[in-house]
Amino acid sequence: MNQNLTRIVAPFLLLFVCGCSSGNRLPTAAEQALQDSADFELLSLEPNAEKTEGNVFHGWNVLGATPIKDSEIRQKLISHFKAGVAENDGRVAACFAPRHGIKSTNDGKTYEFVICFECYQVQWYIDGQRSDGFLITDSPQPTFDEILKDENIPLAKKPRG
Repeated sequence: MNQNLTRIVAPFLLLFVCGCSSGNRLPTAAEQALQDSADFELLSLEPNAEKTEGNVFHGWNVLGATPIKDSEIRQKLISHFKAGVAENDGRVAACFAPRHGIKSTNDGKTYEFVICFECYQVQWYIDGQRSDGFLITDSPQPTFDEILKDENIPLAKKPRG
């Protein structure tokens, strides 16, 4: 019984102590991909259940998505995203209930970010291969939500509490 608990708790403890190895900075490759992307899409995700078929984004049901073509809106999203990463002081929760995603293409590659502002974690992928995740705060969430709402994209219900 104690071994099972250790197997569950140890990775989260390591993640907390190490801070996900981003050094409170958006990984260079991720920042480059976002800044130089030819296509940029913001997604609203359902965090309550992983899916394996239908409209999914790395296992999470997509409630809706919108392309971000306006350069000012794109820069606003990127700057708030970067700021949220820089603000994280190593805080992380032992959950993963993503409500947001970003998909961008740059130089023939696809970069995807699965974002959980509730537990301060981002998982990201390059051409479908998972890269080291990084931490974020919840400060960018209102900006992400506002842009999705402006495009009439439904948002997942907020957690109680």
